[in-house]
Amino acid sequence: MIHHTIKGTAAAPVQLPTIHIVGDIAKKAGSGLGPRTIEDYELLYFPDASRSIYRIGDQAYTLNEPSFVITRPGETHAYEYDTQQPARHLFIHFGLPGEEQLLELLPMLRLDGPSCIAADDQLLAQMMKHILYIAYAHPDRLQERGSSMLLTLLTELNGQLYDNPQLAQIQRLPHQIVKALDYIDEHIEEPIAVEMLANRSGWSHEHFTRSFMQFLGRTPRETIIQRRIERACQLLLYEEWSIKEVAYRVGFIDENYFSRLFKTVKGITATAYRRKYNNPVYRNLVPVKETETMYPVNRILYNVWVK
Repeated sequence: MIHHTIKGTAAAPVQLPTIHIVGDIAKKAGSGLGPRTIEDYELLYFPDASRSIYRIGDQAYTLNEPSFVITRPGETHAYEYDTQQPARHLFIHFGLPGEEQLLELLPMLRLDGPSCIAADDQLLAQMMKHILYIAYAHPDRLQERGSSMLLTLLTELNGQLYDNPQLAQIQRLPHQIVKALDYIDEHIEEPIAVEMLANRSGWSHEHFTRSFMQFLGRTPRETIIQRRIERACQLLLYEEWSIKEVAYRVGFIDENYFSRLFKTVKGITATAYRRKYNNPVYRNLVPVKETETMYPVNRILYNVWVK
């Protein structure tokens, strides 16, 4: 069998995973599978929240949100599918020709790695689906095209777990909070009452505030101020408005209050911020909603590639 490789360290190239079998199936409500053991690795993706249960050893994982499941060779495991609805899942069985090296690169696959990873991530889901599409439409190219994509999928999933452990522990924001953040961004010039945001979310004021503290680490009022100041930072660089006009554009009537608050949050005055970070490249840019991406828009990321 020919093993494809990609460039690795100076010591040796990295061998790609070898795909054995793939599938996308929906099991009848109340059915199950196992207990069983397998001789290779298996990556599964359950795209829908359900009451299905994955058991491995003495651990039981309820798949009540979109999740990836990792099963390793020799692990005894079983599935108990939702009794009320069919349980759809996508799966890929694969081997690791360069196992020692790949386990070094992907600690997620080690025996002490996680068995269930909650991840409602459309990029990862689409990569999984595309591997299955290649298997269906171009089976003779599966090892060439699908294996490299599988390694990328595993690398990205591994990165979400280990590259930033703090982020990996943060749950996806509830849609009520996302809606509140969108409203703040869209009405940044207007008075915004926390009680009104809570009412729009359908939550009580107390639950709304607790949720902001849980997911964002700050109260709704602190979040409003933070969003106003961040928008002001953009306007200071994108526009040639006076400090007073910038303050007004982000919802502050009192310029002096805005100036004091800006210095408290950013550590320097608004004038000093503009002078320090002013760059012609920022001209003609416009602010965008912070919730649209997981990275800061309108920022140029320097030194992301090192020769």
